Amino acid sequence: MKKRELVHKLGLVVCAGAALGLSAGCSIEGASDEPLDPLDSQSSEIVGGEVAEASPWAVQVFDVRGSTGDFYQCTGTLVAPRWVLTAQHCIADEGETSAVRVGSNTYGQGQRIAVDAVEVPSASADIALLHLTEDADGPFVQLAEATSVATGSDATAYGWGSEGTPLVMAPSLKKATLHIDGWYSDEELLATGVTGSGWSGDSGGPWFVDGRQVAVFSASSGQNGTNLHASLLGVDVARHRAWIDATVAGGPTVHPADEVVLHDLSNFSGISQGFGIGRYNVADLAIIGNDRASSIKVPAGLRVTVFYNHNFEGLAYAFTSDTNLVAAGFDNTLSSIVVSHASDPQLDVVTFYEHANFSGASFVYSVSGGYLFGGPWDLRISSVRVPPGFKLTLYDGYFWTSPESRVLTADANLAPHGFDDKTRTFIIERL
Repeated sequence: MKKRELVHKLGLVVCAGAALGLSAGCSIEGASDEPLDPLDSQSSEIVGGEVAEASPWAVQVFDVRGSTGDFYQCTGTLVAPRWVLTAQHCIADEGETSAVRVGSNTYGQGQRIAVDAVEVPSASADIALLHLTEDADGPFVQLAEATSVATGSDATAYGWGSEGTPLVMAPSLKKATLHIDGWYSDEELLATGVTGSGWSGDSGGPWFVDGRQVAVFSASSGQNGTNLHASLLGVDVARHRAWIDATVAGGPTVHPADEVVLHDLSNFSGISQGFGIGRYNVADLAIIGNDRASSIKVPAGLRVTVFYNHNFEGLAYAFTSDTNLVAAGFDNTLSSIVVSHASDPQLDVVTFYEHANFSGASFVYSVSGGYLFGGPWDLRISSVRVPPGFKLTLYDGYFWTSPESRVLTADANLAPHGFDDKTRTFIIERL
């Protein structure tokens, strides 16, 4: 099950899609990681509130888990014929796809439409737009204007969230009143439940003030299944109105053919971000996010070097073709990248070769230490390429306790140094 964990002044808050409630998306106690029940087996109510009026703009967001079926996650709103607004932590995880149901207040009912693209303004903002494979019938919600301010207002929140039992959703859409107390962050509103507050299943749902959606429900604190007055977080729609309008007008992202593209799912889908030739540190991964990429598309003629750590350091891999990072053993670990022409010299890593004269199988590494004992490269390295500005120290044992070591600051065959097939650990430093 999805979880969004936040440590802040409200305490440890856990957001877990279908473990969320009407006025809230997360619980301070967290939620079970046991699989959700299939969509058609869930029933119950949210914490407080009341049954909502007919709301054909309301959307049920769920995961599709192969042959096991649809599993409810979150609430959302229809903002255009092919676009649903919800929370980012509600989107499909590895091995899943997303789908929605629209047009019915009844849980598990309504028009079922698959999701074929996900758009987010940044990796850190808990707001997302889901693109549908076919048009959904309206009506569509009216969004807060970019200049609107919701603080100090009472709002109405909607959702299918649970009451008392985290993984059991309400049989019909419900609503509750909350009060928006002020700002929690630059883009999050802080509110308190008045007539109801939630737990599981309401993440991504709307807060309305004067008929316009002012926030996307994100998290709660102090909810144990009985608290009508939990503290709530909602992502401010006004702050993201320009992004919403531009995304709906422009359609799903299409990356230029000459960009390397990182995806957050291993099948080259989900959230994506493209990169042209250049160097990109963790702060530049604004859309895909740190430690989140699971696959990578590499156009012909380009090379992308990916690094475990920021600042282009640590374990590294170089790819010249499309790669599933899960299968490559580099899933959800990427923190910086360098995109270059495949023919360019490799200047950001030390390259280790199995044979002399820089031939045979190879692997790359950047600033850090490497431990080869018992692995496929133990006692196997015969030549190295050390770019300018790097220092490589090879050891025939465990780092500083080794009987022998060699220090290299340039390309070298290791046999003339008396170190052919002797390396068991190494340290790479910048000069």
